[in-house]
Amino acid sequence: MVLQWHQFGFPWLVTAVHSLGGIIGMRLLVATGHFKPMHLDRQQKRLLWIFSTLYTVNIAVSNVSLHYVSVPLHQVVRGTVPVFTVLISLIWRTAPQGYSWRVYASLVPVVVGVGLATYGDYYSFTIVGFLLTLLGTVLAATKTVVTNTILVGGYRLKLPALDLLYQLSPLAFVQTITWAAVNGELSAAWAFVRSLQSDSNPDGVYPLVMALIGNGAIAFLLNIASFTASKNTSALAMTVTGNVKVVLAVVLGCAMFSITLSRLSTFGIVLTLAGGAAYSAVRLNEAQRIKDQASKSIV
Repeated sequence: MVLQWHQFGFPWLVTAVHSLGGIIGMRLLVATGHFKPMHLDRQQKRLLWIFSTLYTVNIAVSNVSLHYVSVPLHQVVRGTVPVFTVLISLIWRTAPQGYSWRVYASLVPVVVGVGLATYGDYYSFTIVGFLLTLLGTVLAATKTVVTNTILVGGYRLKLPALDLLYQLSPLAFVQTITWAAVNGELSAAWAFVRSLQSDSNPDGVYPLVMALIGNGAIAFLLNIASFTASKNTSALAMTVTGNVKVVLAVVLGCAMFSITLSRLSTFGIVLTLAGGAAYSAVRLNEAQRIKDQASKSIV
């Protein structure tokens, strides 16, 4: 939203700035002695490169699909990420115990609520755009499952959250900045920056630069929080949280831009939040039940 105020419509460069924030932040932690990176062998580095490519392709497909479908439809389809996360987790057996019917039931309001909260023009799309949006949703679910697997010890990698951010940030930066150069975003952004340096704009590029620095710093902190949370919870929990984040972003955006929410959107927000709370309660109860059973078996 901050970058929208500056009309900086270059998503790849924004993503590159986020990655650069990770690079600078992690180097500062290393320099100050607060973090010491793990040594990775060649195969582990290759696996991380593949994962970073998945990350970049996921962003690319999402950005391209927005050219062919309306934003409301895009949000509705992306709201089904928890469903695909369940399917991928079961197929790859990252959740070998499966899920109870209570978990499945709690996902319904989480998915439906996003659709209602972002209700709008669902009919402006092409078949190609819809398929790309669906592909992006599958890729997002795959990325979440792989991230969780890497953090908890899968694929011969059991990286702490900071190590994953330290290793991924440079790879993501190179890939996103390269794509920005290939698709013309870099040259368009340079022309945009030069247009800000005029007599009619006494502040020049300073406000934009400060906004980008702030964005990079916030992204660095959010990535630490996200990777830490992913390491200590499941991939499904992360995608449920993602849906809750969507509706909270709607609320924040309406508050910042003085937009009045419709009754349907308000109901969708409440439904999503209720579904997220129900999911948390179900998982906590199931975890406590397993813990109690384990205690009885020991006794």
